[in-house]
Amino acid sequence: MKIYIASSWKNEKLVKDWAKKLSSQPYNHQVDAFCDPSKGRHVFHFSEIGDPSELDAINFLADERSRRAFEEDKKWIDWADVVLLVLPAGKSSHLEAGYAVGSGKKLIIWQEEYPKGEFDVMYGFADLVTENVVSVFDFLIKMEKG
Repeated sequence: MKIYIASSWKNEKLVKDWAKKLSSQPYNHQVDAFCDPSKGRHVFHFSEIGDPSELDAINFLADERSRRAFEEDKKWIDWADVVLLVLPAGKSSHLEAGYAVGSGKKLIIWQEEYPKGEFDVMYGFADLVTENVVSVFDFLIKMEKG
């Protein structure tokens, strides 16, 4: 199964841990992690463009580096069967999740612990919302079996 991990750069270590778990034995899933260039992926960080406080959305999107980063992420979302949204995450990751659902992909939302008072009704689009790692793997196994 092909899995795209959407999250925040603040979760870089957690994303890499998920990628390692998902791609190792006995699961052997193909995984794209936005922060891992080891498989030839173009990795982009906002700091490449300069001080974010000096940019607005229009100027940011006009920059070729931003366009390349968008195309790279979109390519990997299109490639995937499943998107794993690792929380907490920002606007970009949530847009990736929404695009994935709209494109017919399965969506799993995982957070180590869901704090009281933090929720979103639109998480109803997800096929699974969980804090349990085992539940994620069980869901993927059920998907593979059809």
